[in-house]
Amino acid sequence: MKRRFANQVEGKYFQDRLETEYFSGYACYIKLKNVEKPLIVNNGIERICIKDNNYEWFELYPDNEKYALTIMFDDNENLIEWYFDIARSVGLENGIPYEDDLYLDMIITPEGKEIVIDEDELLEAEKHGIITHEDIESAYKTLEYLKEKFVKDLNNLIKLTNEVKRKFTT
Repeated sequence: MKRRFANQVEGKYFQDRLETEYFSGYACYIKLKNVEKPLIVNNGIERICIKDNNYEWFELYPDNEKYALTIMFDDNENLIEWYFDIARSVGLENGIPYEDDLYLDMIITPEGKEIVIDEDELLEAEKHGIITHEDIESAYKTLEYLKEKFVKDLNNLIKLTNEVKRKFTT
């Protein structure tokens, strides 16, 4: 399992606490700079660019939850996707938000389509003793929670995105 810190990026980075109707935790703003090569990935539907110069990412690390959310925008402020990292834990170390990645991820496209990815990595990690069977159960429970909270009610995710974007870009 790997611990990923919010500030491990190429570019401008800011973080702050955010308390809204939809979210309580740390929110981070990243304006990507000095990206040597655009990152193009297959999101399960198509190949898309998620990382390039002047792209903006908003990373959310909610209190008492087991996921981190990255909201990605391109250099023209078009929403690319909502990317959920399912985690064993989310916390703060030396003042920087982190997540202990459990490999299983979910993407929600701007159109509201849900894509679950990296399930093979989750199962492989258990096979190699990196994570436990309880971690797998927790990952799937968190996945179902995210589907209920955000996929079934995309308006909450849109409102949260607008609040976070307004906080860091106005």
